[in-house]
Amino acid sequence: MKKLFLLLFLGMSILGYSQSQRLVVFEEFTNASCSPCASQNPAFQALMNANTSKCSYVTYHWNFPGPNDPMYLANPTDMQARIGLYGFNFVPSCVMDGVTIPNCSGGYAGAPACITQNMINTQYAVPSPFELYINQQLSPANDSIYVTVLGKCTAAVSGNLVCQLIVLEKHIHYNSPPGSNGEKDFYNVMRKMLPSAAGTPLSSSYQPGDYFVYKLGWKLANITSLSELNVLGFVQNTQNKAVQQGAITSATPISGVYANDIEVTSVQDFLPTYCVSSLAPVVKFRNTGSQPLTSVTFHYKVNSGAIMDYPWTGNLGFLQEATVQLPAYAFGLENNNTMLIYTDGTNGSGDNYTKNDTVTKTFTAAVQAGTEATLILKTDNYPEETTWDVRDNSGNILASGGPYPDKIHTYTINIPLGFGTCYQFNIYDAGGNGICCGTTGNGHYQLKSGSVIIIGGAAFKSKESAQFYSASGVGLPEDKNPVVFSVYPNPVDESATLSFTNYIPETVEISIFNMQGKAVLSMPSTSYGSGNHEVMLDCSKLAAGIYTVQMVAGDKTFNQKITVK
Repeated sequence: MKKLFLLLFLGMSILGYSQSQRLVVFEEFTNASCSPCASQNPAFQALMNANTSKCSYVTYHWNFPGPNDPMYLANPTDMQARIGLYGFNFVPSCVMDGVTIPNCSGGYAGAPACITQNMINTQYAVPSPFELYINQQLSPANDSIYVTVLGKCTAAVSGNLVCQLIVLEKHIHYNSPPGSNGEKDFYNVMRKMLPSAAGTPLSSSYQPGDYFVYKLGWKLANITSLSELNVLGFVQNTQNKAVQQGAITSATPISGVYANDIEVTSVQDFLPTYCVSSLAPVVKFRNTGSQPLTSVTFHYKVNSGAIMDYPWTGNLGFLQEATVQLPAYAFGLENNNTMLIYTDGTNGSGDNYTKNDTVTKTFTAAVQAGTEATLILKTDNYPEETTWDVRDNSGNILASGGPYPDKIHTYTINIPLGFGTCYQFNIYDAGGNGICCGTTGNGHYQLKSGSVIIIGGAAFKSKESAQFYSASGVGLPEDKNPVVFSVYPNPVDESATLSFTNYIPETVEISIFNMQGKAVLSMPSTSYGSGNHEVMLDCSKLAAGIYTVQMVAGDKTFNQKITVK
């Protein structure tokens, strides 16, 4: 027993003294046709009910021994992912804060029957590095649930951290047993993990005063009683499975950690390549402060140019969002460029938390095309969702195509180009899930001009774009060995495909790095001839989280973030 709690405490990766009271999280795996479950569940639930101020729990229904358990069938994907995380092959089984319950004289390792009051008390006494708060509300039509979660760090902590949010039904009653073990009543049954069983990736390290806050929603499905809905949340280190802190829905409204706090969330419609020498960034931001956001000043520049200022006024409540289009910024286009955007002067005073008010975006100079471009498009299983266009620098459409009639079909389209013009290629997917992968099908596209690859890909969302220029345009000299690099699908389950095209022979090195910069997969240096290549990346042994796939081809380095589910 002492060894268990020592491992739990060390697994927290806490760097310093914790300051927050812990809520212990139990995760139980059960089945409506499991006889040992029926015998152990009453005592387990009684112990949980006697300790509601110290712990909370969720039950996952597995497909063994009864494959027709209706609570498993309501959401088999999330159920299987969670039991796969812990590697159980039997029920009932249970973990406490991510660690398997140790065996006891009356049971086996993982048995709910081995949980004791002393065990709960001991784990409850281990401080947590987070405060965690959760609110939930139903839509006016009662067909969706919206969840807000706020986590505030109270002691330094690091690791592969994710936040799990689980929509539960606190009590489900059947008039007749749905399985063969006689149970009619089931408690804290998992209905949906938000946004999925992978959770929401968090930063790899937090210092006291840091925080995270976000909202998620779910259109309800397979719910028996709206009044029984509840949400359990917890922060977990996916590397060692240690749970840092848990929380259940509270009636207390969530407010900002700081009074004046703006978060710059994204720069919208930003392209990886440009041939124009002027940008007018569209910035999305939100108020994460407890006070209404009424004014803020945006500052921005490209490369080493002068900083431009733009004052914004309005009225945003907590977590309300807005967008602003900043005035055009003229700059000298270089091979590699950096745009910096940051804010200050929040509500006429200082921003109380400055770690979330700066965004840096990088882009390269567009490649030069010839007098014609060629689009090679392989459709997915939903070709009616795919369209594309090419526009000149005045926004006029030069060429367009789609929607298409044929599934998994390759179309080749030649596009004549003018001279001295900057063009933008856009590909759209009405379904919002690109043209690859899984049930979508393995579609992909490539736009090229002669040997020059302008853009290519597959796993985008609603839209993907790139600029290029024709002869005598305003761009920079042609790259003698352009390389197109992409990794899909993203997020990744068991494996991913790294695809690249090169036009001269290259020696290629491929690696995957975790958020701490440690290589978790390194492939031997390999020589490739010119052409299209695909390399399979085995991600089956990687813990859920965010990673960077890096490919070094000659003197070029390519990086892409991926999420492993």
